[in-house]
Amino acid sequence: MFVLKQDSNFKNWVETFLLGESPYSRLLVAFIVGLIAVLYLWPALQLPLFDMDEGAYAAVSREMVLSGQWWATMLNGEPFFHKPVLMYWLQALGLAIVGDGSFAYRLSSLVALGLWLWATFVFVERHIDRETAWYTLWIAMFSSGIVVVFKAAIPDAWLILFISLAIYRGLDFLSSAKAADLNWAFVWTGFATLAKGPIGLVVVAGTFFIYLILTKNWQKLKEMLLAWQGWLLLALISLPWYILQFVLFGQDFINEFFGVHNVGRFMSPMEGHGGTPLYYIVALVILTLPFFPLLVRSILPWWRWSKAEELAKVLAIWFLLVIIFFTLAATKLPHYLMYGIPPVIIAIAYCARQHGTRWGLGLTLIVVALVLTSVPWLIELSMQQEKNPYLVDTFGLATELVELHYFIWMLVLGLAGLWLVWAKWGSLAKIVFSGILMTLVLNYAVLDYAAELQQKPIVEAAEFVKSNQLEVVTCCIEMPSFNVVAQQLTPVRMPQAGEVVFGKTYELEQRFTQVEWLWQGRGVSVARVLKE
Repeated sequence: MFVLKQDSNFKNWVETFLLGESPYSRLLVAFIVGLIAVLYLWPALQLPLFDMDEGAYAAVSREMVLSGQWWATMLNGEPFFHKPVLMYWLQALGLAIVGDGSFAYRLSSLVALGLWLWATFVFVERHIDRETAWYTLWIAMFSSGIVVVFKAAIPDAWLILFISLAIYRGLDFLSSAKAADLNWAFVWTGFATLAKGPIGLVVVAGTFFIYLILTKNWQKLKEMLLAWQGWLLLALISLPWYILQFVLFGQDFINEFFGVHNVGRFMSPMEGHGGTPLYYIVALVILTLPFFPLLVRSILPWWRWSKAEELAKVLAIWFLLVIIFFTLAATKLPHYLMYGIPPVIIAIAYCARQHGTRWGLGLTLIVVALVLTSVPWLIELSMQQEKNPYLVDTFGLATELVELHYFIWMLVLGLAGLWLVWAKWGSLAKIVFSGILMTLVLNYAVLDYAAELQQKPIVEAAEFVKSNQLEVVTCCIEMPSFNVVAQQLTPVRMPQAGEVVFGKTYELEQRFTQVEWLWQGRGVSVARVLKE
């Protein structure tokens, strides 16, 4: 009986500790900082940049620093109109702080993580209660979508932060009617637009417009539409860079930035990134791992909550707007759904605190472990039907490239899932335990394996070029992380006789009659063109 009582007391202490209610507040802070270091900082430092997105954005930021042209986004000397300038400025600041390397380009996203966690905690504590705020913090820290996006060298972390801040302040305005809250909502929307374009305005304005129409709150709708100070602030923050790009590049900027990368992405699949209407349902499962079972259990409680409270209704509209908008869009990428994940995390936290976790988390870990264990064989099997020589060369030996530690992680994850099914711990302890394990597996097994498969040949080629001080042009390949690792610009064009070229091996073999192979890896090569 004494042992059982001690065990019960310890479990209660863990729950109290994780809710920030124990006297060990400094230990809790140290625990959180340690988790962020292990689960975010160290992987951001060790993992190579992933192409296309991370590699391209890092290369543009590096080129901006080297050229000193802080107003223009260029890749290999050519205008690069994919995204607005804010991310590149922030990555350039990372370069100034920690020097060149993958961590420099990811540092700004890690800063956004800290700001977003803090802002979301404060918001939930103010609008719901402190316990739900702690549930939200822990679920947010370990949701797989957050883990990936908020340490990636992409603008999405800051877009999520600014969208969240704008909607949080908009909700503050609905309850306080203070002009300052509304103005801040416009300010953060302006920064969201500068972070990734018009989608920031679409999500924030669309959420409140739909909510106020549905609730027939015409007075608040009128106040928002006629808030000239807020609109002015939004314009002053977001428009100058857009206007400058039009002045510098004219219609080319309009055609590519708005025509191709905004309207074009909505109207037709870009770079083959299409999908079925169920695409984002599958993405939602993956992005909320290991907490998707909690989301399923939250659907009906969230519905009832949204009928009773303004906050829950706005959160639901926010999420539904994002998932419906991008389901209708032709181009589909999983991280687009991340713009609507914050309200999902808050709803999961609210309902998990009310209704507990049961056995869903344990079963999820078991299923994930089984699926991930089979991934190397599934990749190799898919390559047997693949006709692209580059993909076959790069991924065709997937089972030979996977290391023992990958399967050890899967075994640990599966055994932990079995234990969780039967464990009698509190809900928050189960959430944190499953979240830590899932995030460790994601970072140190899944992403590590993905880097080995996709990026290692690119990194090795770039390091060869750098160590031998070769001047290189790029042909027949889009892997801009090569520029960053090789620390040089590599013009994308057909090489002339005598020049060194980096490209896909099979393309170089087909395009040139005679080459000297300087370095060869899986799917890619560095060669000197002897005869065109």
